[in-house]
Amino acid sequence: MENNLDWITVMAFDIGAPTWKPNLTEAPAALYNPFSEVSGDSEISSWIRAGFPARKIVFGLPYYGYAWKLKDANNHGFLAPANGADITADGALGYTHIRNRIIGQGGAITAFNYTFASDYCYNGTTWVGYDDVKSILAKILYAKGKGLLGYFTWRVGLDDNWTLSKTV
Repeated sequence: MENNLDWITVMAFDIGAPTWKPNLTEAPAALYNPFSEVSGDSEISSWIRAGFPARKIVFGLPYYGYAWKLKDANNHGFLAPANGADITADGALGYTHIRNRIIGQGGAITAFNYTFASDYCYNGTTWVGYDDVKSILAKILYAKGKGLLGYFTWRVGLDDNWTLSKTV
């Protein structure tokens, strides 16, 4: 494959969503996951272990997240019990919507989880997993540290006033 491809793009997102795993909140694009081999790091590392050169790997970054409906508003971390999607039918929300409506107007509390290198916010029983400035920066530093070719974003039009794009 190395001889026939200039690069590959690794879609290191859509790892978890409320329509796939409705009973527990998840980081939709976790860089790391101590409870599973499904993460951005696992995906990148598996390609490198298989012999594909890091210099030809492009790391995928999402500009959206997913909303779950918590079973208990007081239990609001990763892997919290949930009742499926919230806000939209599949829970999908663009970064602009998350920043302006859920956090800005809705008053959701934001958090960054260092174990997963992922952001989330919550308000009452609404819980949203997404990438914000801290998680995007962690992924860019990871890509540079691994010697990857670069990154790509999915749905750059969902960025909020170029906040994430300026970070990278």
